[in-house]
Amino acid sequence: MKTLRTAQIGALTIALLGLAACGKKDESKAADTPVAMAPAAPPMAAVSNIETGKHLGPNNRVTEATTTFAPKDTLYLSVVTDNSMPTTTLTAKWMFEGGQLVDSTTQVVARTDMTNPTAVTEFHVVKPSGWPVGKYKVEVWLDGVAAGSRDIEVKK
Repeated sequence: MKTLRTAQIGALTIALLGLAACGKKDESKAADTPVAMAPAAPPMAAVSNIETGKHLGPNNRVTEATTTFAPKDTLYLSVVTDNSMPTTTLTAKWMFEGGQLVDSTTQVVARTDMTNPTAVTEFHVVKPSGWPVGKYKVEVWLDGVAAGSRDIEVKK
């Protein structure tokens, strides 16, 4: 009787192990199967620096940043952008006291080295007869969205 009971327990154990194996997924297959991932979105273009000054260097960067100008100075603006695309645009809006628009210029950001995500775009305004003394503001827009501004002043 003991042998029959041992045989029944053994058969039942084998049956239960078989059932457990049937419900189990083949984990080795799942681990080896590549998972399709959505392609990563390219980084968004962004303005990382806005510089104003009286002179530019060969790399379109302001050589000596300032916010104070004389009436006969050319007003330079360097806008540093990261991750621009071939269609990324920058707009510089120069305004005099009270928001009077002096000049607005739009340019496509020109990345000269596609391996470097940083580009520098130069803007400038000049008035041969001289700028009126007062406070000015230059706003920078990236693809139609405000990206920063600088307050500047023209003094005698």
